Amino acid sequence: MDNQKISMPTEAEKQRAIARILDAGLPRRVAFGRELREVLQRIGPRALLFGVGDCLALSLLIWALCLLSALFVAGSTGSLAPALFLFSPLLYAALSLLTAWKNLQTGIWEWTWTFQVSARMVAALQMLCFGGVSVLVCVPANMLLWTFTGQEMPLGWMLALSLASLFLYGALSLLCQRLRGPAGWLAAPTGWVLMGLIPLIWPRTAEWLTAIPTVVFCLLAAAGITLYLLELRCFCRRPMEGGVSYALR
Repeated sequence: MDNQKISMPTEAEKQRAIARILDAGLPRRVAFGRELREVLQRIGPRALLFGVGDCLALSLLIWALCLLSALFVAGSTGSLAPALFLFSPLLYAALSLLTAWKNLQTGIWEWTWTFQVSARMVAALQMLCFGGVSVLVCVPANMLLWTFTGQEMPLGWMLALSLASLFLYGALSLLCQRLRGPAGWLAAPTGWVLMGLIPLIWPRTAEWLTAIPTVVFCLLAAAGITLYLLELRCFCRRPMEGGVSYALR
């Protein structure tokens, strides 16, 4: 056979080919909200919440038992503020921890990789659903506490404190996700319990917490939800080991 000379691509052609491959393989950077909607449309609500039902039922049971504990704490301390501060994020924390533990045990986290979307985006959508459920449950819970405690404190003040506590915990949990391993999941609930015990141990702290006006808790709630959304975006953008992180090096 006659030897034929094979022309090799130039350096510029190589760079253009690499750029085309990266453009086709790497995810497009779009607005975070739009990206969440695209992921939700691709996988659907049913797949998003697959296997979460038993975690939700168990979390609601834990929440109901702790609601009774909140009434006991309010009666022993003479103030609702410590109980609201400590127990308001409970449903969100229980859902997040139980779902993460179940995903680890059953391998659902790896299953989400078959969606051809970021597994972190799926986790972020689940967190938003958990936060929405927690907010919806927060309102009737405060109304029950308000009724059973003889309407001692204004209902608006109680709601503002509960939402501030919930949103701040959500932001703290995402900040702790920067840690690797189980510490990323356990640091936030452990730290929150330790902070929540302070008003129970020192009555002066409970009095100070009760004296905070409603508008301050509203501002804290707004700051908490803002920080939560910013950290949620950072959580989704943070590269995982392998894949994109290696391609970008």
